Amino acid sequence: MIQVIDAVFENGRLTPLAALALHERQRVKVTIVTSGEQALVEELPARGLALLAEDSPAYEFLADPREDVYTLEDGEALV
Repeated sequence: MIQVIDAVFENGRLTPLAALALHERQRVKVTIVTSGEQALVEELPARGLALLAEDSPAYEFLADPREDVYTLEDGEALV
């Protein structure tokens, strides 16, 4: 799951400004984007988004063979 949250850095700690959907002591990776760089993240190219999604567990369900609901016989070829 990918969550984007706002936080404040104070006294050596990051403090989220909203509740997090995390388990106690759950490990996470944090990417720091300062408010002045926000526009760079909003304009992240599709390749960058694809790489982030690839590293995310959000799409792991697609590796399940039961998700292969289409076959080569379905539909028509695009030319």
